[in-house]
Amino acid sequence: MRVLVIGDGAREHALCWKLVESPLVDELYCAPGGDGVAVVAECVPISPSALQTLLSYCDENDIEFVIVDSLAAIENGLVDMLNRNGYPAFGPDMGGVKLEISKSFAKEFCQRRDIPSPRFACFENSDAAMRFLDEIGLPVVIQPDRAVDRAKVAICRTRADAEAAIAARLSKPDAGAIVIEEFLDGEEISYAVITDGNVVLPLTSTTPRWDGEATPSRPGCLSPAPAVTPEIEREIVERIFTPTVEGMKAERRMAKGLLSARIMLTPEGPKVLDYKVRLSDPDWQAIVLRLQGDLMPALVSSYDEMLYRFNPFRWHDEAAAVLVIKTDGTLDSEKVATAVDAAEIADSDIVVFQSYQDRELGVTAGGKDLDDMRKRLRAAAERIEQVLQAS
Repeated sequence: MRVLVIGDGAREHALCWKLVESPLVDELYCAPGGDGVAVVAECVPISPSALQTLLSYCDENDIEFVIVDSLAAIENGLVDMLNRNGYPAFGPDMGGVKLEISKSFAKEFCQRRDIPSPRFACFENSDAAMRFLDEIGLPVVIQPDRAVDRAKVAICRTRADAEAAIAARLSKPDAGAIVIEEFLDGEEISYAVITDGNVVLPLTSTTPRWDGEATPSRPGCLSPAPAVTPEIEREIVERIFTPTVEGMKAERRMAKGLLSARIMLTPEGPKVLDYKVRLSDPDWQAIVLRLQGDLMPALVSSYDEMLYRFNPFRWHDEAAAVLVIKTDGTLDSEKVATAVDAAEIADSDIVVFQSYQDRELGVTAGGKDLDDMRKRLRAAAERIEQVLQAS
């Protein structure tokens, strides 16, 4: 099978790293990919936003399956276009993507479908928003209706902070709506599934707060999340993901492809903070390290709506973790390659996933001993940074 992946993040590198193992994949391409992806797949210099060019590439190169992970491509209708033209594609259509790109839609959807989530309200008027603060109390979370990857999200613990956040977000003529929701206490985790629009095939959990090593300048995650017991996992699938998929289908917006959610584990149970309808960084990098077996059949069956035939995924006993090194995107590619080699050669269990222009380097490792894994990840990250900072 000739497979094309659309995207340029470290998550696409991780995906291609996993797919190249599949006996179903004869040729693997990625548009546009990056230096890391080029080690395992052929990179195609086409922007994810160039829909017609991508379609022509599929025509000219006999592509048999497309995995669309770029949000720009999904939003602009690439999955819809590919399917109309006879190319099977893994990913959501323009109806399904609304779960991610519109916070108001996602929260109103949860309310309609009785999916546990925080109290919220949407506003385009600052006076009404200020009045809602009196009703909901503090602290609150304030974000634009469109807040991709947690951009421009404010956690406000004082009235002054909340009023400033509301004013800042509604001051522009084209600002659009904002969402104000209650701040939830608990432990934040993420959970991911694959769906064909009818059934849910669970993947696993991750957590962004696992060891004190991850910081805003060097974020990370651990999989599985220690707080997610088998009982909590069942509750997440049954109370969140199954009604999400069934509700989207009932509303004629099929949720197909990979679906994940940020979830707060509260004393009242798991509650959805937001959704994502594509692979997530750095979570996916940890997930693929733990995943046993061939991923490709599940991706094809998501398109074919045949996931009901699948047994649960199998997982390595070890946990997996990621530390992300962020750069300004101007590093010399040969120096980055040398830095990556320094980390991976020194510790054969280390795998580094690279984004486009090496803006993010996901340093990953697996292991049963979390303390040992922390030390090895820290050592690998330090090796990379030493090479990158050398003159």
